[in-house]
Amino acid sequence: MRIVIPGRAPETPFGDNARARMGLNIPEPYQALAGQMMARFQAGGDITTSRDVSEAVWRAATDPSCPMRLPAGADAVARAGGG
Repeated sequence: MRIVIPGRAPETPFGDNARARMGLNIPEPYQALAGQMMARFQAGGDITTSRDVSEAVWRAATDPSCPMRLPAGADAVARAGGG
């Protein structure tokens, strides 16, 4: 089994799906800090496209040498330490 880890992909529903599952029940004293952190994460820079994800899924399914955890998109690769 392999895991495809997409980066920030605004053209896809990945972010919306993740936010819905996160809960984000942040206590009041930490809400401002959490908001700043989320804004930095969502700021410009490299993004992941749906093509990046589909290519990563294809590689995970067909390439026996594929790593167990496969970042998809330049931003995901950079966060994983590969770029």
